[in-house]
Amino acid sequence: FYITRESSGGLTLIHEDEILQKIRDGDSASLDKLVVFYYPDILRYCLWHTPNRQTAEDATQDTFLKALRHLDAYVHRGKFKAYLYKIAANVCIDYSRKKVAEQLPDDLQEYDNRLEQIESDANFLWLLRGLPDEQREVVLLRFVHELKVREIAEVIGAPMRTVQSRLRSALKRLEKDFDKEGR
Repeated sequence: FYITRESSGGLTLIHEDEILQKIRDGDSASLDKLVVFYYPDILRYCLWHTPNRQTAEDATQDTFLKALRHLDAYVHRGKFKAYLYKIAANVCIDYSRKKVAEQLPDDLQEYDNRLEQIESDANFLWLLRGLPDEQREVVLLRFVHELKVREIAEVIGAPMRTVQSRLRSALKRLEKDFDKEGR
C-alpha cells in the first residue's frame, strides 16, 4: 500500500509499511513525512468538528501525538488513514465534552478565499446540521474527507451495512431539505 499525494514537485510515493517501521525505529524524518502527508486531511476533519481553527489545530496535534504514543500497539493492515481518523474523531469528542460551543468556525474565510466557496460550505454545513449526528458524521467522512464505506465503518465502529444505510438515509433527507429550500 502506497501513500500518494500530489504536490507542486509532482507525485510522492511512500510505502506505508516501510515508513511506519522507520518511525518505530526512531527515524524522525519518516515521522515528519507521515505527518506532512496526513496533516491536511486530519486538520480539515477537525475543522468540521470543532468551533474554530485554533481548537482544530490543537485537536490535530493531539491526534498525531496519540497516534505516535500508541504506534507500538498499532498493527498495520493498510488502514493507517482510517486509524488516524478514528483517533481524530475521539479527540474531537473529547474536546466537545469540554463544553466547546458548536458553531461555524470563526475563520471560515481561511478555508478558501473565494466567496462562492464559502457560501457553498456554509449552505452545506447548514443542511448537515439538520441531520442526526450519526448521519452527519457518515456524510462528512464520505464526501468531505472522501473515505470509503469500509473505512468509515472502521472509523465509527459500525458494520458496513449500517454505514450504507445511514448514508442513504442522510442523502434522501438532504435531497428533501435541499428541494424544500428551493436551492
